[in-house]
Amino acid sequence: MREIAVPLPLGRAQAIRISSTVLWVAAITTVALALRLFWVFYTDAVPAGGDPNWYLVVGINLAKGFGYVAPRDRNLYQIVGPGQPTAFWPPGYPFAFAALFKLFGVSVTHAKVLNAALGAATVPFVFGLGSSIFGRRAGLTSALVFAVLPSAIVWTPVLFPEPLFTLLFVAALWLLVAPAPASLPWRNVVAFGLVTGMATLTRGEGAVLVPVAITYWLARGGLRPAARQAAVALAVMIATIAPWTIRNAVELHAFVPVSTNGGSVLRSGHSPEATGYTLWTTDEVNGVPMEQSLYRPDWEVESYRVYTRRAIGYAFTHPVREVQLSGLKLYHTYRSDAGMMPWLTTLGSTPLHPAGLRDALWYLLTYSYYVLFFATVASVPFWLRREPGRLLLSAVFVFWSLFHIVFTGDVRYHIPLLPLFAIALVGGAQSAVDVARGAFARLKAGRYTTSATLDAPIV
Repeated sequence: MREIAVPLPLGRAQAIRISSTVLWVAAITTVALALRLFWVFYTDAVPAGGDPNWYLVVGINLAKGFGYVAPRDRNLYQIVGPGQPTAFWPPGYPFAFAALFKLFGVSVTHAKVLNAALGAATVPFVFGLGSSIFGRRAGLTSALVFAVLPSAIVWTPVLFPEPLFTLLFVAALWLLVAPAPASLPWRNVVAFGLVTGMATLTRGEGAVLVPVAITYWLARGGLRPAARQAAVALAVMIATIAPWTIRNAVELHAFVPVSTNGGSVLRSGHSPEATGYTLWTTDEVNGVPMEQSLYRPDWEVESYRVYTRRAIGYAFTHPVREVQLSGLKLYHTYRSDAGMMPWLTTLGSTPLHPAGLRDALWYLLTYSYYVLFFATVASVPFWLRREPGRLLLSAVFVFWSLFHIVFTGDVRYHIPLLPLFAIALVGGAQSAVDVARGAFARLKAGRYTTSATLDAPIV
């Protein structure tokens, strides 16, 4: 068995342990890929409408040289071909499709296999993050939990950007806790800024990584080092996003940092119709309904601005309603993944076979997710300490929740947190076992001490 070369001299036992760890991570990653590929080829989720079809069409148009465009047919469905520029959704996922299609050809199957590969590629980073916070054993167990978790697998064939975003999100968190070489002390900070920029270009929640990192750096080194690290990371992040912002300024003649759907999402969470769940509101901008605001660049930009102003105005004038909506947003963000079933069984997809599979999946997704979620919540008292790594974990949950209170909730918005749930649960269970062992050892030692005292001769 080939051992991994390391910069520092290690004993044979430690080298064998590293080799063993690599093999375990590779095996778990292979299991994760096999399960996701099986589900991709077993199902027939066709992106016939909605966000998945938009991402796919824009990716194809990029690959064919038409640009970042999404023209429509007479029924207002996105079609492949030249059209007007758009920036309605973030560009990361369509550009990933474009690169894939350039290399392997245009195919929905290729796109779904990419999702499977991205999900499996997340496993080593789950291990790295978990082992940095709770140790090697917890890292391996967390990676295994994520690899086989039904919620992380069943979403795979649906062409949402969550697999790509989750990979970038966990990789960025790992960069925070991973040791940097002495010769390149700022390597991880620069890499974190780069990956955070890429994550933000994939989903808006990437911005959550900034306050999470600041919390971690403050806990680890204090104010001045944290300020320097934050400044460098923000500079790299902005430099990563800037080319796309400049493109939007040229093509849309407006300042749009990433995408124009931010105004629609914000309005969805702050309006008289808001329910805490992502929806198209019925209020129009210059006679254009929200669901049609992405049909033309000028409509996109104007709706982006107007819906943002309306959302902020509503939030400041309806404080009681905002408190109610906050609870609803959290509910929809963290509720069962069974809510994604329509994406597998409708919108052009072939019904799941055998006949009872749909109901079985509903129960599997509901119970497995809620067991994971509530067990993670119950584990918090066992692992939460004033240690940088553990504060990092808690900061992710806090700032993620705040982000969706500001915007809105949706059942798929907790998918990137599944690896963190696994790490927190396993770390909490391990901490609970350690506490129990310590208490038992003290109790046992106390019994021996008492017995020795009683048996001592009286002088």
